[in-house]
Amino acid sequence: MDLLAGFRVVEIAHPFTEFAGQIFAGLGAEVWLVETADGSPTRSRTPRVPGAESSSRASLAFLARNTNKRSIVIEDARALTELCNGADVVLDCGSSVWHAALTNVETPVVVTITDRLGLGNSSIVGFAASGGMASSGWADRAPCNAPSWLAHDGASIYAAVMAMVATLNGGGRVEVPYEEAAVASITPWTRTLMSYGKQAAGQGINTVRMGDAGFPIYATADGYVRILLATTKSWGAFVGMLGNPPDLTEGPFADAEFRRENADALKLLSAELISRQTTNELFRRGQALGLTISPVYSLEEFRSDPHVREREVIAEVNDPEFGAMDLVRPPFRLTGADVTQLRPAPALGDGGTAPRHRSHGLASRSLADLTVLQLGVGAVVPEAASMLALLGANVIKVESRVHLDFLRNVGLNGPLDYDNCPNFNQLNLGTRSLAVDLRTEEGVDVVRQLAARADVIMENMRGGVVERWGLDYASVRAVNPDVVYLSSQGFGRGVYDGFQSFGPNLQTFSGTTHLWAHADDPFPVGTTLNHPDHVAGKQALVPVLAALALRKGLFVEAAQFEAAASLISDRLLEQFYTDGPIAGRGNGDADFLLHGCFPCEGEDAWIAVAVESEDQQSRLTEAVGADIAAWTSTRSAPDAETELRSFGIPCSRVVTGDDMAANRSSLFATLPHPTSGTRDYTGLPVLIEGERPGAVRPPLLGEHTEEILHGVLGMDETVVADYVARKVVGY
Repeated sequence: MDLLAGFRVVEIAHPFTEFAGQIFAGLGAEVWLVETADGSPTRSRTPRVPGAESSSRASLAFLARNTNKRSIVIEDARALTELCNGADVVLDCGSSVWHAALTNVETPVVVTITDRLGLGNSSIVGFAASGGMASSGWADRAPCNAPSWLAHDGASIYAAVMAMVATLNGGGRVEVPYEEAAVASITPWTRTLMSYGKQAAGQGINTVRMGDAGFPIYATADGYVRILLATTKSWGAFVGMLGNPPDLTEGPFADAEFRRENADALKLLSAELISRQTTNELFRRGQALGLTISPVYSLEEFRSDPHVREREVIAEVNDPEFGAMDLVRPPFRLTGADVTQLRPAPALGDGGTAPRHRSHGLASRSLADLTVLQLGVGAVVPEAASMLALLGANVIKVESRVHLDFLRNVGLNGPLDYDNCPNFNQLNLGTRSLAVDLRTEEGVDVVRQLAARADVIMENMRGGVVERWGLDYASVRAVNPDVVYLSSQGFGRGVYDGFQSFGPNLQTFSGTTHLWAHADDPFPVGTTLNHPDHVAGKQALVPVLAALALRKGLFVEAAQFEAAASLISDRLLEQFYTDGPIAGRGNGDADFLLHGCFPCEGEDAWIAVAVESEDQQSRLTEAVGADIAAWTSTRSAPDAETELRSFGIPCSRVVTGDDMAANRSSLFATLPHPTSGTRDYTGLPVLIEGERPGAVRPPLLGEHTEEILHGVLGMDETVVADYVARKVVGY
């Protein structure tokens, strides 16, 4: 049976709610798309199926982003109330035509995405407001918009997760402020970096577009690759991939300090060697040596990759109107529930009348009673687990000094200052830290005891690691059959099982970087954001929470590159209908009367503007004249933003770290920390019954070790003391 069979979701059609409905529909929920007689706004999007421009289903974006849903046309509030009162969840938008009518519905859970700043429905304005645009593209060009709907979909992911949280809580109303969710899903650690006086890859105290300087891209004999060199080990793999040339192994470049001081010269020398080999040769050889390297794929190349094909990321669907087409499947693989069959997006009003609601079997369950064992490192799993912790779950992070989470490596006072690392601290708010040496059998046994008691286990270790510890799903399920287990690697299982990855590599592999570009860029560089890190783990919480509500064991595999691909599903469908590669659109969008990024007064200051209607266009022309760029260039970004918003024009300055540091929103929590001092952190962009969940400071390494061993496992004091003395735990 589908995981969410019988679970009914009413989605008020709007670009903000679309991806949330898609997540639920992909897990087997009965999703009713409520449309007006004119249809969802996405139905009018271009491009369209060739030769079928007049069809209400011809929009490629609508076809890609509304699979498995049913459409119902609602014409009066009474009919809407009746439909909602038979649902488990309503997904709403504060600017939807039906928002006011939902005030008194009896649906157990109502989640509303609000747009308090009037950012509007474009892709560019929300992305500019998130802080992400300031780190995207080449330094000598306008900041570059992300492909597809990154800010919208980030808000949708929070809405979907909170719908399941509220279901577990027995019901409730949740607000997801759009502008806050955009920050939390795209640049959650920018404010924290500012507070710590640190920077990372164009974010923090020095917001800058770095081109490919942050995560270098090299031309190959037939394309491009991205290579990350962060450690001595990765340098050895890099020179090994290139055949150990003497210029790199014996000359001055053999010295790490010399390489840092002469990075440009090193890249020139390396680029010449790399250009002699094919992308595939470099990718396979480099990964075999342990190098973090990936192709910069076009969508054509992504579709034909053997790993993508083996995992069946793209499925052929027989559309009743257009015949065979390729669509991106949901970005999860489930063991313990049926895989939901991919069905075409609905025709307008084809769902008919909603039948009587069936029982779904989900039960209330307090997050405060749940224990989550977190075996992750970096961003994806720790950040998802932290969200559960801030919502009340008991999250235990397993770590140690002998094998640090790599985000603990850059502290206020250098590499070994592991308690004072802004990125780590942001992504581990509210968790408890258990220091245990997993090189020892006693240490592994401690974690196995916790696994036997855990409700949820989450891991993103490299392939084979949890198996060696006996902490993989099969091993844990043998002693804990109801465990819900989330496994999230960059590439997932398959041809590239165990390959090294970080977010910047998954951007390039998925085809996202190729699209994240102006048409005349020298080559695509995308962004220095760690996308898809901040969305991949969070959206995987939806099936995790659903299994908890069903009180059934489940294995969720969420390959991170698939999360990136799912967010550009409309562009992948466009590629299906296109001969040759699809290029980036930069800041343009033909579906808006105006859609762009314009220079403001001052150094590298910009504002994103989108005009959605003739009325907005008329007001804009009356206020600023025909040449908006000339108007914005005489004003500071904040002044231009204020004036344009007063005219009712959706816009946002391209938010920088300085802007975010000055933002007094309650999204940002100021928390004391034992060693870092009082710092700012990004909290949860949600309000539950009008109240924001409180933020809780991150843990010191091993801070809760004895508390967990005594309180959770009931271990004898003499045993714990012995383990501490021998550094099995606590170190």
